[in-house]
Amino acid sequence: MKWNEVKDDKDIDQLNEVYSWFEDAVIVSMGYVSGNSVDGELFGHMEMKNDLRVVFQRLDNEPFSIELWFYHTKRMNLVFTNPADNRMADIMEAKVCRNDESVFWTVWKDFDPYDPENLDGTMLIEAEGLRWRVVRDKAEDDEA
Repeated sequence: MKWNEVKDDKDIDQLNEVYSWFEDAVIVSMGYVSGNSVDGELFGHMEMKNDLRVVFQRLDNEPFSIELWFYHTKRMNLVFTNPADNRMADIMEAKVCRNDESVFWTVWKDFDPYDPENLDGTMLIEAEGLRWRVVRDKAEDDEA
């Protein structure tokens, strides 16, 4: 599966349209790699990759599931739903947008990436760059 690089507003528009603004989507999984480590000599190595990969699925096909790869992640403000909370976990609408320094994924429709006050208190992921790919075009019965 080929990765699509988000370089400009045209690429962002394509992603938002291909995945219908994340309507009726859910986050299925996340993986984070800092790139930092400590070796056997107790020496720290700080690569600061901060790669975050997020897999989404939605109540629709074509495509059913996509993966977003945020590289050099700067910020992540997410709220996770506990079954005891009696709240829905699905995403009603979200978008990818950018400013001159970062790319964002957010559930706030009116989010302004140029307004620093918009960065606090909303669900978002901010990164230096973004790649995305289709994981599965259609939903399939996973039961064997």
